Amino acid sequence: MKNNCFGGLIVGLLLMLLIVSVSQVSAETEPNQQIVVDTAGRETYTKIGFALMKETIGFLAVGMSAEDVLTQLGMPEEKSDAQIWGADGLEHQRWYYPIKGVELGMIKKEGRQVVDRIVIKDSCDYKTQRGIKIGSSAMDIHAVYKNAVNHKDSKPGERIVCGTIYGGIIFKLQDDIVSSIFIGAAAE
Repeated sequence: MKNNCFGGLIVGLLLMLLIVSVSQVSAETEPNQQIVVDTAGRETYTKIGFALMKETIGFLAVGMSAEDVLTQLGMPEEKSDAQIWGADGLEHQRWYYPIKGVELGMIKKEGRQVVDRIVIKDSCDYKTQRGIKIGSSAMDIHAVYKNAVNHKDSKPGERIVCGTIYGGIIFKLQDDIVSSIFIGAAAE
């Protein structure tokens, strides 16, 4: 008899626990609400972004040596002071070519400077490998970068992000026309 009472008590406790956990789950969700978890989206855009960072814009490329930049563009009209960034512990510097419409983020890696990020604007006529340049339309971008466009990070009429802000290409827009192109990681 003791075994039956004890067994009944255990079964009763288990049922109560089950009822409490089911009622908590149903209290947290609206009726007919679908719960969707995007497990691949961010990871996919990150992979796309890092692949896009290998694209060139004109002859410029992330990873290009300072020597190659100087050969192609000459001395920058202005350089920022070099600073160590806490995010990566590397020395960063900006090289400005305003007449050419080019701004380069340089980092010192293993004792040599290389391009870390690229911005073109204004008078620059360089194109991405897929043919997008200053003056191209938002529709042009969507046509050639269709699977790379990250709608979550983009803002219609302002910017189109291909990949992510942590790596990829960002097209800034003015009146749905490209006003600048950024290649690299915008967020540290």
